[in-house]
Formats: sequence, C-alpha cells, structure tokens
Amino acid sequence: MKTLSLFLFSLLLLGCSSTSDMYLSQTPVEVTDENISDYWVQTNERFRFNLPIQRAIGKNEDGYVKLRFLIDSNGNTFNPEVVESTPEGMWDYAGVKALSKQNFVPAETNRSKVPVYLTQTIYFDG
Repeated sequence: MKTLSLFLFSLLLLGCSSTSDMYLSQTPVEVTDENISDYWVQTNERFRFNLPIQRAIGKNEDGYVKLRFLIDSNGNTFNPEVVESTPEGMWDYAGVKALSKQNFVPAETNRSKVPVYLTQTIYFDG
C-alpha cells in the first residue's frame, strides 16, 4: 500500500509539472538580434531566479552564454542550445534558466505569429 501511495503521489507531481506543448503555425525562420523585433518583442527586461549555492558564494568570474533557441507561435521558448560560453561551462545552467524566464509577444508586424530561431547572448557578472 505504501508503494502504491508513493507511485500515485509521484504521478501527481509529474502531471502538475508538465510544460506547454510547442505550437508552430508555420516553419520557423532564422532571425538575428537586429531583426527579432520584427517578429517578437520581449515583455520583461528584468527578472530574478536563484542559482545553486556554489554560484551564490562569489566564486565566479564575469562571463556570457550564447544560446540558440526556438520561439514558438505562442511566444514560448524551446530547445535551448549553448552555442558558446565563457568561461566554458560556468554560466551554461544560468543562461538556460534566464532564457526560461523570458516572455515574448508577437510584434505588430507578426500577425501570423511566425515562429523563429534566435541566437542571443546573455551576460553575467561574477
């Protein structure tokens, strides 16, 4: 009985933590920082999140993470891929976490909500 209860509780937790499904109104196009505003506008310029304890104790140096990701037709981000990072690997987790906090809405010129691939650089202070 204890095992069954644990299994059902685990199943409930997994069901509650499901993410939204990717929706593509058409084939995604590749965009750059220069023309992303023709397609999507980021609604939040600032956000906060907690990092693992080793990052919080000040042993880090400044760095950046360059990520390539998909913005689907609902403005949600998917498939983050680290293209480059300096120092290598130090800020990768934080970069992906920061990306998950970004919100996008379609630009006025993007009435058909064209999905896009964007490569973006996120900078961190150590």
